[in-house]
Amino acid sequence: MRQKIRKGLLAYTAILFPLLFFFLSPFIIVMSAANGVINGSAVMFGLLLLISLFGSRLFCGWLCPGGAIQDQVINANNRSWNSKWKNASKYIIWIVWLSFIVFLWIHNSPLQLDFFYLSGINLFIVIIYFVVTTIIYVIALITGKRGMCHSICWMAPFMVIGEKLADLLHIPRFRLKADSKTCVSCGKCSKNCPMSLNVLEMVTSGQMDSYECISCLECVDGCPKKVITCGIQRK
Repeated sequence: MRQKIRKGLLAYTAILFPLLFFFLSPFIIVMSAANGVINGSAVMFGLLLLISLFGSRLFCGWLCPGGAIQDQVINANNRSWNSKWKNASKYIIWIVWLSFIVFLWIHNSPLQLDFFYLSGINLFIVIIYFVVTTIIYVIALITGKRGMCHSICWMAPFMVIGEKLADLLHIPRFRLKADSKTCVSCGKCSKNCPMSLNVLEMVTSGQMDSYECISCLECVDGCPKKVITCGIQRK
């Protein structure tokens, strides 16, 4: 039942993506910064960082419209896409992108806050929306399971930083735990993981923390022995 609810929520956010796009866009925040405005996207990215201090990456697994698009592409390409260097690429892109935004804010200060700046629909915005959604779709189609999340996502680094801050400050956050003694090594947890994580290895090693985990709970709900649990816990 829980996975039906999760997938239903993702489908709903995908339907609403044309409206949510204004507040999750990597381009509109740049356009706003160029005009000295802190817009809805900037506010939302800041909120995602704060929420991740205790909620980890629940947004990615339960509410992200980009993730919803990729989960549909899995039907066409369910190849695993996860490695150290593939995951590192999004941080390189994120650093360049965020540095440019900060530069624009400094250059165009004093800034004004306008949550709905550029939220009107016109041909230019429609083109940007089409380009972004096409990039998400094509990258997932080429790479495999949640390839865009691993390699180019502009939102994930905010939440990973939040998770790392929570661990550094010993703030309890949402995380997985496992009882390796009851594991029968069936491998369903790894097979079901949309992020292509080796969950079985995580269980047997007793190290369930992964900054690539999106807290979708597929491994929790799919385990026949209920080895994996979740909750708000300290590291």
